[in-house]
Order: sequence, then structure tokens, then C-alpha cells
Amino acid sequence: MDPGWIFVKNKTLLIAALLCGLPSFCGLAQGAQAPSADARVNLNVVEQPLNEVVQFLRDRSSANIVILDGSGELPVRNLDIQDVHWRDALEYACRLSGCVVAEDRSGVLVITNPPRVDFDFEEDRSIADIIHTIGKVAGANIIVSPEVTGTLRVRLKDVPWRDALEEIAKTRGYTVVEERPGILRVVDPLSLEKQKVTRSYQLRYIRPRGPRAAKINSEFIEGNSAPPSGAVAEHFTALDALRKALSEHGELDYIETSNVIIVRDTSQVHETIQEILRRLDVEPTQVFVDVKFVSTANIDLLDLGVDYGDGGPQISISGGQIPIQLPFSITDDGWQSGILPDLGALGADPGAVGGVSIPDTVFGALSFTQVAATLKLLQRDTRTEVIQAPKIITLDGHEATIFVGETVRYAEAKSEQGQAGGLSLSVQEADGSPVEVGFQLLVRPNVIPGTRKLMMEVIPKETTLSGSSPGTALAPAGFDVFTIGANGQQGSIALPRTRSSTLITNMLLESGQTAVIGGLTNEIDTKVETRVPFLSSIPLLGELFKHRSATRDRRSLIIFVTPQLVNSAEDTEFLLQQELQRRRTRLKDEVEALLNPAPGTAGS
Repeated sequence: MDPGWIFVKNKTLLIAALLCGLPSFCGLAQGAQAPSADARVNLNVVEQPLNEVVQFLRDRSSANIVILDGSGELPVRNLDIQDVHWRDALEYACRLSGCVVAEDRSGVLVITNPPRVDFDFEEDRSIADIIHTIGKVAGANIIVSPEVTGTLRVRLKDVPWRDALEEIAKTRGYTVVEERPGILRVVDPLSLEKQKVTRSYQLRYIRPRGPRAAKINSEFIEGNSAPPSGAVAEHFTALDALRKALSEHGELDYIETSNVIIVRDTSQVHETIQEILRRLDVEPTQVFVDVKFVSTANIDLLDLGVDYGDGGPQISISGGQIPIQLPFSITDDGWQSGILPDLGALGADPGAVGGVSIPDTVFGALSFTQVAATLKLLQRDTRTEVIQAPKIITLDGHEATIFVGETVRYAEAKSEQGQAGGLSLSVQEADGSPVEVGFQLLVRPNVIPGTRKLMMEVIPKETTLSGSSPGTALAPAGFDVFTIGANGQQGSIALPRTRSSTLITNMLLESGQTAVIGGLTNEIDTKVETRVPFLSSIPLLGELFKHRSATRDRRSLIIFVTPQLVNSAEDTEFLLQQELQRRRTRLKDEVEALLNPAPGTAGS
């Protein structure tokens, strides 16, 4: 056999062996994501040192994990788990390596390889003697209270000493407490009632709900409002959970100004309080919400008659529609043809199923590429206008609202009969004043733990003035004019008439995905008749000297909502740079349009 071939073969086998020995962390590419306390992981480990598995979980969770006693070199074999919380994955990995995980008072996870005990007592043994034996095997400092008495029959095999101690004490109704690091006491729980300890806990992220909260006024919406001023602590639900953990005679006080709770209870209760706060008092995820209000117009036009204009008489009998369709409307000839047929192929209709067009009511979700193409088309259409593009950041589970519009005040009139029998009129601001006219959006994002997905509660509302007044000195446009008074003492007053559209929906989105909400439509009917004086009054022939036109202007409000998770300062900086780049590009395009106008435009 050729020695060179043998060398190559052995080299190949060696490379294969090295590849098989490498750690396989399914989803390792996701490690580039920002770490999260709720991260979920996939692990597929054939054989790997514990410290490498722990490092992967540390990177995903940003948790403080310490490995003691050289336990990091112990192997983890045959661990294959999918979509598991990182803390559970850590427990499984430690169990396979023969280690245990414990959490100290500061929240640090400590991994050790503790001594293990084997007991086989077929006869009753004093519980104090058994505890003494455990202490000698483990080299632990254990104090047994005088009230700890009784006997046990024990059979344990290869059990960590601390687990054995806890279970043996629990069997006789006793408990193990660690009031000082490294010193354990086995005592009767009843004796702890007389040994209360007072401790204070500084809360970092959890706080009571403030006296102000985002809201939206609509008869279709019901919900809890902000707590009344001065009663904030009474509506702090976290305090209710902590109070349920107290013993019968335990006490808990909350200092609102410094966000500190003070607990006076047993050491056992304090351990429970600490565990609850470790899980509750965590940094919340922020959500950046980018919103765009886009208005599109559909115009139904009826033109009938003879128009005598500057260019001479023109006869017209026509009826037509100028449609506006979103790029993802369901059409036969491509999703870009609904607005600009000559733009070229920008991609297939993501919702095309053939033969049906739904231009008025829209709901969907777009990717980043689809959103960019959609907005590009909308911006190039003369009947489409981006009204507002606000951006806000809110916390996970908290409401945020955006209002774009104006506040319109109006008056009310009161008439009173005087002593002489006459009427006196007075005008003052109405009880329902002011009226908010415009667009409002209320959002509440809820991040699904361990994922990049969000449950979004979205409530858009549009309010417009719909009165008959065209706009005069007495009555602004959209108001109605009423006549009041009697007996020759009459006056007029203008009151607003409003039309509102409200939509309430919940949706599931990936971070960075855009939801599209539509269907908020406002219609304005306009009828115009022009006549030629005298000639239009001739019977029968007068119709030849008249021109009528009727226009229905239907404006639809379309809302683009894009949530994006913000887990770190790097995410915030990225969003800032992205917005600055967008504004630079927009400014550059506007300058180029001014300096180099397209052929056929004004100024060319």
C-alpha cells in the first residue's frame, strides 16, 4: 500500500475526528442577537467541556455564572435539546456533567461539583447523627438546633450532600437556613417566627403605575385608566405578590419616593422575597415604533352637459373612476400596476390569488423590501400623501399614543328671561369643548419572551369635521350653524359635527416587520352646476346652456406600523444612524430635483 495514500487517509480521518469533536450549538448564528434574560436556545452537544457550554449560555443570557472547583473541565455528553429556556438548558448541562447550580443572594449562578453521599441505614438512626455525618463528608459548617430530634431510616445513593441534607430535614418537618455565607442551621420553622429580620430591597425597574397613562377616547373602547393621584402604591400589583409571600406576622412597607420596600420577617421569607424580585425586577425590553400615516384618494367623476369655457363650447357625457390601489392589492397584472403601470417589474404580488381587487380596505404585513418599494410608489403618485411619520420608543407592555391634528374650541349659547320679560343671550365655551380633530394611534407592544416577536395591540382613530358649513367668518368649515332666540332677538351659533373612524386589532409581528392597516375612509360629495345667464332659463332649450359635474372624493387613511426591539445602546445608535441616513438621502434627492428638474416639470 502506498505510504503517501496512508498518510492522506489518516490526515482525512484526523480532520473528520476534529470536526466531530467541535461543539455544535444549533442556533449559534442567533448568538449575534442581543442577549436576553428570556432567551431560548438549541443545543446539540456530542461531547464538550462544561465551561464552553456555559460560555455559550452566558453570551445568550448575559447572566452572571461562576464555575468553581475546576468543574468547567467536566464533559457534557449527548445533550440535544430544542427551543429551551437558557436556565433549563444550564440545568441539563450541569446534570449531565455531575454538577449542580445554585443561586446566591446577589443573583449570581454558582456551578459546583459537590461531594456526594451514600447511606443505607436499615435501622432507625438519630437525625442529628445523620446530619453530623453529612457535614463530615462534605466538610460543611452545620449547626443543629436542640429542638431537632427524632429518628430516620435512610437509603440514598450518589446524592449531592446539600440535596440530601434538605430532604432529610424536610422529612421530619425541619428546615435548613443559611443566614450567613457558609454556615447552615437546621431548625424548627416555628422557632424562626420569633427570629424576624428586617431588610430593605431597592427596586430598580419595577415601579407602580404612574398617575398619567396613554388613552384614546372612543365609545368602542373600554379599559382601565390610570390610578388616581395619591393612590399609586395601592395599585402596585407587585406589592400584592410580595405580601402573599409573607408569614402570618410578617410586615411589608413601600417607600414610594425612593422605590424601596422594607420587609420584616423570617430568613426563609426573605429568601422567597429575593427569589421573586430576581424574576420580577429585570430590565424591560424597549420597543421602537415607526408609524406612517398615508392618505390616498379615489375620485368618482360624473361630467354631463355643455361647458362654455374660455376655449369655446365643449360637450361631455362621461363617468369614470380614478383608482388608487396599494402595491400589494390583488390584481391580475402585477402589484405595481395599481398605481404606476410604467415603473417596470418591482416584484410579484405577495398576496396575488388572481382576479379580485380590494382597493378600499387593506390589512397585511410587509417585509423591509416590500415596504421600501411600496413607499417609493406612493411617494411618486400625485394623489397620495404621507401626512405624518412619527416615531416613539415605549417599554414592553406599556401603552404609547401619538396624536396628529388640532384642537378646535367651540361655544354654547344660553338664553335667560329677565325680570322685564325679555330674553338675554350669553355665550360661553361649551362643556364638550374642545374637539380633537386629526389622527390618533395607540399601541401597546408585548414582547414574546425568548423570541424576536411581538404581540401588538393597535388602535388607530381618525376624527374629521363633517358639518355643512363651507367656511365663513361665523362658522369654520365643518361646523353647522343654528339659529337661537325668539321674539325678534335671534342669533346664530356654530357647533361642530364630527365623523370618526376607529379600528381595534391585535397582531403578531417579527421585529422589523411592517403591518399595514387601512379602511379608514372619508367621502366628500361635491356638486357644481354652471349656467349661461338668460339662455339657460329657456324651456327645453335651456339645458343646452347648462353644465353639471358631481365629484365624490374618497380619501382613505393607510397606516404603516413597524415595531423594532431595542435591547441595548448599540440598537439605539443603529436606529439613530438609520434615521439620519434616511434624512440625508431625502435631502440629497430634493436638492438634485431642484438643480436637475426632470423634463416636463415646472422650471425645466
